Amino acid sequence: MDSSSNCITSIISGQFWELKSEPEMYGEFLSVLESCSVKIINSEISCKFKIESPQVIIDESYLSIPESGLNIDFDEIGCCLLKSDSLDSSKICLVFTSKERDEQLEIEFDSGQSIPLKILSKHLLKTHDRLPEHSKVNDCRRSLCLCCKEKRAHTRSDISTHPLYHIISFACFVDQPIWLSFKREMVSCTKAFSPSKECHPKGIVSFEGQNSVLALDLGEVFHSIAHGSSFEGEDSTVVQCYNSHGRPIFTLIQQNTELYDVWGLITEKECEK
Repeated sequence: MDSSSNCITSIISGQFWELKSEPEMYGEFLSVLESCSVKIINSEISCKFKIESPQVIIDESYLSIPESGLNIDFDEIGCCLLKSDSLDSSKICLVFTSKERDEQLEIEFDSGQSIPLKILSKHLLKTHDRLPEHSKVNDCRRSLCLCCKEKRAHTRSDISTHPLYHIISFACFVDQPIWLSFKREMVSCTKAFSPSKECHPKGIVSFEGQNSVLALDLGEVFHSIAHGSSFEGEDSTVVQCYNSHGRPIFTLIQQNTELYDVWGLITEKECEK
């Protein structure tokens, strides 16, 4: 670590730097990063993955990292914050929070990467001694009717009652990546995850692969539809998932037709209940 980056890191420690929200400056920042970890959080999804030497495309308010299937709309960003990692002093976190405070994207990188750190330090708006409210994700859940509340509580208490749990379990059993695709106001992403470990605490299915972690809250999934489709030139199964208001929240894709057969068997059993 050179002396200038060491100085910036020391100043940031214990503070929160609010930065400008301009895609061009973050494109410059990302283009000189050697590597970073990206974490995305919303009410149904949490995922984390690594990126090496990110390549950036900027189109008006959108910043894209094609190799990771990641897109950020800067018109929807409410706060950009730079802070030191509370658990690892050698890491710096750049955090984007949406205007509605229902999405967050975090880019974590080594504080020894002096050039990207200097680029960000030139775009300081203000400093905060405490985490500002507009940089925090709102924990409020979508309002539900009594029937949907009971259904969500049932999934929380016994995840095996949710049909999507069995579909995901089979997808994890198959030696193939699972593609996740979703689109929100601030962040959209289409990325493959190669699961090697599956767990399911309190209605959340999570699986961990090499350099990636994905967690899906099945308690927020109230309907799903599967169909066959061609994906990257392969016959694939596409499972579209919806919230209690019938709005799409994410799509799961696996490049085989066996998953579609399993989905058909599971939904047939559900209809017989």
